[in-house]
Amino acid sequence: MLTVACEGGGSVAVSMDDQRGRVADFSVDCPADHVGVGSVTMDPGVVAPGSFTIGVDASNDTIRWSLTVTQPE
Repeated sequence: MLTVACEGGGSVAVSMDDQRGRVADFSVDCPADHVGVGSVTMDPGVVAPGSFTIGVDASNDTIRWSLTVTQPE
């Protein structure tokens, strides 16, 4: 599971790539006055074993964001 929380006004675009290409992408609204949260859950085997890359592109510099990646046992 890939989860992003943010605030500050605007939005963030989130992407995840493995060696084969894009495996997930979504956007999260980041309200100015409270926290916005978005996540995506991927089925087992969607992400190839090995390394992966996550990108977070904020619509402006005032956005504060955090990210977690959770892998089931």
